[in-house]
Amino acid sequence: MSSEEQKHVWQKRFYDFNVWTEHKRIEKLRYIHRNPVERGPVSEPDQWAWSSFRAYAYGEVGPVRVDAQEWKLEIKLTARQRFG
Repeated sequence: MSSEEQKHVWQKRFYDFNVWTEHKRIEKLRYIHRNPVERGPVSEPDQWAWSSFRAYAYGEVGPVRVDAQEWKLEIKLTARQRFG
């Protein structure tokens, strides 16, 4: 397959960047947690088994490891409001 025939699964160009602020971290987590809802396989973020949402929202241990240091952050809103 030539490069002109290749199809990109996600997006044409991948890039990464450092998340420097709490606001940006929450924005990215919200996107990750809401993606299965937006794409249709589930109606709520906690229904997607391969997500860290349940760890953030309910403190459950699941297939996605969440750094314990994250639990020490001051949480002013509920996890569903912040991350879902």
